[in-house]
Amino acid sequence: MVDTRRVPGTGVAPELNAALLIVLCAIMILNPIVANMYLPALGIMADDLSTTIAGIQVALTAFLVGVAVGQLVVGALSDALGRRRIVVIGFAVLTAAGVLVAAAPNLELLVVGRVFQGLGASAGVVVIRAIIADVGVGPQVARAYSLLTGTLAIGPLVASFLGTLLLEVGGWRLILVGITVISALFLLLAVWRVPETLAPARRASLHPRRMAASYGRLLTDPAYLGNALTMAFALGGIMAHVSSSSFVAQDVLGADVWGFWGMFTVYGLSVLVGGMVNAPLSARFGPARVQAVELAIAIASSAALMVLSAGGWLGVGSYLPLIALACGSATGIMANATTLTLARAAFAAGSGAALMGSIQFATGAVASPIGGLWGPYTAVPMAATMLACFALSLAARLFARYWERRLSTSPR
Repeated sequence: MVDTRRVPGTGVAPELNAALLIVLCAIMILNPIVANMYLPALGIMADDLSTTIAGIQVALTAFLVGVAVGQLVVGALSDALGRRRIVVIGFAVLTAAGVLVAAAPNLELLVVGRVFQGLGASAGVVVIRAIIADVGVGPQVARAYSLLTGTLAIGPLVASFLGTLLLEVGGWRLILVGITVISALFLLLAVWRVPETLAPARRASLHPRRMAASYGRLLTDPAYLGNALTMAFALGGIMAHVSSSSFVAQDVLGADVWGFWGMFTVYGLSVLVGGMVNAPLSARFGPARVQAVELAIAIASSAALMVLSAGGWLGVGSYLPLIALACGSATGIMANATTLTLARAAFAAGSGAALMGSIQFATGAVASPIGGLWGPYTAVPMAATMLACFALSLAARLFARYWERRLSTSPR
C-alpha cells in the first residue's frame, strides 16, 4: 500500500518529528486561551451584563459544551475526510464565532457565541491527537501526549496575562476582540503548517451508519470508557479550579488582578511541569504505573485543600502548593489516560479521540460552574468538587484496569 500522506508544499510524508510536534503543541494552547482569557474580568462582566458569578461562569460551560458536542462530529469527519481539511474549517468557525461573542450585547448572545466557539475549537482538540495516533510509533506516542498535555499550561499563562493586560487597557470587550484575533492567527497556522496524515486508503466511510458503528464499538468497550472517564474526571478537577480561580484569588485570598495573574501563573507552571515530568516517567515505567501515583497525589492534595477551606485556614501559602500538586498531577493523569484510551481505538483514531474528548469536556462543563454556587467568598465548593472529581477518576481507572485484564485474553 502506498502512503499518500504529504506535508503541504513538501511532497514528503510526515513523521512525528520535532517540527511537527512544535506545530501540534502550538495548536494545543489555543483551546485554553479561548476558554480562559476573560477569567480576570469575571466580576466586571457579571456586573455589566446584570448577572451573577455563577451566571457568567455559564459562558465557560457553554464553550466546553460546544467542544464536547463538536468533537463527536469532527472525529468521524476527520476519519472520513482527513485531518487537515477539518481543522482548517473548524478554526474558520471559531474565528467567525469570536466576532459574535465580542459584539454580544447580553449574556444570552454571549453564551450562544461561546457554544459556536467551542464547536470550532473542537477541531484542534481532535485532530492533533489523531495526528499523533496516525504517525506516532512506540514510546514516542506516550511522550508526545505528555508534552501536549503539559503544553496546555502555556495557554492559561498566556490567557491570564493577556486577559489582565487587555482588561486594564480597554475593558473586557477588548479581551473578546483579542480572542478573535488570536483565533484568526491560528487559522493561518493551520492552513500553513498542519499536514495531512491520514492516507485516502485508510479513511473511513462517510455513511452515517458506518460512522455510528465506530462510536458504537467504542461505547461497548468498557476498558476504553473507563480510561476515557479517568481523563474526563481529572479534567473536571482542573476545571473546578480554573473556573473559580479568579474570585478565590481576589475575594477569598484578597489579591488584586495582578495578584490573580501571579497565582494563575503558579497553576500554569504546575501543569507544564506535570506534563514534562510525566513524559520520561511514563516512557520508562509505563503510563498505568505512573498514573496510579499521580492519582494518589491529586486526591491527597485536594483533600488537604478541602480541609483548610472548610476550616477557614486557607491562605496563599497553603493554597498555591496544594493547587500546584493537584493540578500538576492531574496533567499526568490526563496524559497517561490519553495513551491508554487511544490504544483501544486504533481502528478509528479520530472517532476514538473525539469520543474521549467529548466525554472529557462534557465533564468539565458540569464541574466548571459548581465552584461559584455558594457565592464568591468561599473556596469550599471548588475544593470539594476537585476532591470528588479526582476520587471518581480513580474509580474509573480501577474499572478500566479490571476490564483490561478481563479482555486481554479476548482482544477486540
